[in-house]
Amino acid sequence: MSKKILLLFLFSAGLFFLPACGPKAAPDNLIRIGLLSIDDSLPFFTAEQEGFYTKHGAVVELITFGSAVDKETALEAGGIDGDMTDLIVANLLKKGDTDVKAVCVALGAKITEGRFVLLAAPGNQNIKDAADLKGVPVAVGSNTLIHYLNDKIASLSGFGADESVIINIPDLGLRLEALLGGRIKAAILPDPLASLAVLNGASVVADFTQSEKNYSQSVVLFTQKAIDSKGAEIQKVMDAYFEAMVFINENPDSEAVRSALYKFCRIPEALQDLYPTPRYTPRALPDAELMADVSDWMLEKGLCEKICSYEDMVDSRFAVRQP
Repeated sequence: MSKKILLLFLFSAGLFFLPACGPKAAPDNLIRIGLLSIDDSLPFFTAEQEGFYTKHGAVVELITFGSAVDKETALEAGGIDGDMTDLIVANLLKKGDTDVKAVCVALGAKITEGRFVLLAAPGNQNIKDAADLKGVPVAVGSNTLIHYLNDKIASLSGFGADESVIINIPDLGLRLEALLGGRIKAAILPDPLASLAVLNGASVVADFTQSEKNYSQSVVLFTQKAIDSKGAEIQKVMDAYFEAMVFINENPDSEAVRSALYKFCRIPEALQDLYPTPRYTPRALPDAELMADVSDWMLEKGLCEKICSYEDMVDSRFAVRQP
């Protein structure tokens, strides 16, 4: 990235600070975390709303990005200390010389967490199960977690990834629109968009939360630089974050939790009375077997040149309950 482009990015993202006439320099104990407005991020927002960061002595700035690309670019540029992402992006960051470590699972420690759904377009009677998708184009985001899920379900259905046809539609909103408009026959979407698609006539071909194994986990990660220089402050943030997970699990239907879900996670209005509050597993670490499988897939796709060890990718210290 050229210096000029980087500066333009920092200005647009609100991450560039001018001396003297601009805002004061950030305090040394400030932890900046990049997030998207999705279910996975809810505990971070709830911790702020319920005062858990203050309770644990953490100084946090939550920065919401409009896209994952902008969020990861900010991490690479040093504008944020950590973010919430998936195992594929974590590997790609590592490949791109941004040294990061996952510190816990955000969503997906259990199979029932973090719902992804393979859907058939409304009115399509020819696709009853995943086996019917051999040779049928499925809309995904190329080289993403959803692409990995597509190849995984193709393999489980008895045909190889080379027999699985994909259409690259990275934008989830456009993917949903194309599915509901019948311009594509099938797509994989995460909730709440998957639920919205079903509400509008799409049919469920496969629900990954009903699989025998878990194939998707989002993770919270921090740069190694932040871990080395602000480890104690990160621990405070994570303790507040885990407390927020417990609070959500114990109060799923409370006004506080439901209002935070609607406000921060972009639940479509049509779903707000129907959409269940997500459940979270505090202090869970990424699954080593899943991480190895994801790495193998990336190697096969040419997305990385080597497989990073579990120890290279995960720092387990922050998930340990503090006395």
